[in-house]
Formats: sequence, C-alpha cells, structure tokens
Amino acid sequence: MTDTTIAPPQAEVRPAVREIGIIMNGVSGRMGYRQHLVRSILAIRDQGGIVLSDGTKVTVKPLLVGRSEAKLADLADKHGIEDYTTDLDAALADPRWEIYADFLVTKARSAALRKAIAAGKTIYTEKPTAETAAEALELAKLAAAAGVKTGVVHDKLYLPGLQKLKRLIDSGFFGRILSVRGEFGYWVFEGDWQPAQRPSWNYRTEDGGGIIVDMFPHWNYVMENLFGEVKSVYAQAAVHIADRWDENGEHYTATAEDAAYGI
Repeated sequence: MTDTTIAPPQAEVRPAVREIGIIMNGVSGRMGYRQHLVRSILAIRDQGGIVLSDGTKVTVKPLLVGRSEAKLADLADKHGIEDYTTDLDAALADPRWEIYADFLVTKARSAALRKAIAAGKTIYTEKPTAETAAEALELAKLAAAAGVKTGVVHDKLYLPGLQKLKRLIDSGFFGRILSVRGEFGYWVFEGDWQPAQRPSWNYRTEDGGGIIVDMFPHWNYVMENLFGEVKSVYAQAAVHIADRWDENGEHYTATAEDAAYGI
C-alpha cells in the first residue's frame, strides 16, 4: 500500500525586523532633505528595510529636527513621517532614538555633535565635523572617550566613475602612478536672474561657508582611497564672483572663496 499523505507546505520564514530610530537634524536644508532623508533613509524605510549578512533585518524610523516647526510639519505630512520636533535636547534624551544624524550648516555642527556625544548616541554626520582641524580632533577624542561609534560622510567614494577608477588602479592598468591632477566644479548661478543651485551661506565666511572647508574634506578621502596618504596641503583661495543674490533675491557680497587651487 502506498502512503499518499501530502506534507503541509512549509511556512515562509521571515527575518525578524529591528527598527532603528534616527534623529535627523537639519533635513529642511537642500542636502539634508534630498540626499539624506529622501534618497537614503526614506528609501530604506519604503523598501521595508535591509537584510544584514547574519539574516536579520533592520528598518529605520526618522525623527525630524529643525528650527521651523512649520517646515518640519510639512515634510512629515508629505512623506508620512510621524515624529518631528524643534527640541534637540529632548530628542537626544529619548532612548527610542539610537542614532544622531547631523546635516546642519557647518557653523552649527560642532555644538550639536558635542551634545550628541554627551548623550551617548551613535553619530553619522555631514562633513566637515568642525571649522578647524583642532576642533575636529577634539570632537574625535571626545567621541572616543565616550565610547560612541561615529561616521562621517564619504559618499563620493561610491560614485560610479570613482569606483571604476579604483578598479583600474587596483588592476595595475596605469602602472606606477607618479602624479595626479584633478579638476572639479560647476557654474553656480549668481542668483539674480536665475536661482543659485547652492545656498547663500556657502559664500559667507561668517556663516561657515567657503570651498576649502566645504569640499577639501571630500577630496582628502578620495585622494587617500585612490592614490595614497595626504601628508601636506597648500592652496590658493579666490573669490571670483563677489556679487551674489540670496534666497530672497537680496544682493550680498561674497566673503568666502568660491574657488580653491590646492597642491
């Protein structure tokens, strides 16, 4: 007699999902909103999270932080986000939020990072971490002493062109590389007849602007990842376009360099 018993179908085993709360400070700005909120955190959330190498799955829950409650409320409503606040201290004191992500203007970043370190949060931040090397080193030492994990944006490493360039270098395609010359830039409209693509504070030293403090952190890690250790740098800074117009159409004089030539 043949046994015709049919085994019941095996239930699909789904990985357990852990939700990570992320404080996102400065998402109402251009970079914080487009690159970090929409293209990164919300993309992870909307795809249902990420499966890690050990089979577990994590997803993200953002808490929007900023100075304007109206702007935060609008972003939250637009993207289906439950939590937002103008009170950074309260957010850092709440254990539901494990990670502090900083996308503030450069001038405001150091003070906020100090608070996040003191609160024991894991930190992910835009660059530069501070306006001077001394202050950046001090922040790094504070984080190390507190035992918190920290990370700074290194996104340019993952651009397709630089990924291909690294593969060619690693393959020996260029042989021994003795010197490198790179040029980067794009025209940023003055803001009078055509809106500028970058915020006006980028061109004011008093607000933490300037190409050197803004872009040299990127080129440092790009150079070191592709070619070798950067041991010294000197640069010529220049204000090529002094007359600019801000987001409200008001004329201002640029006080921070819009170009830098470094060696």
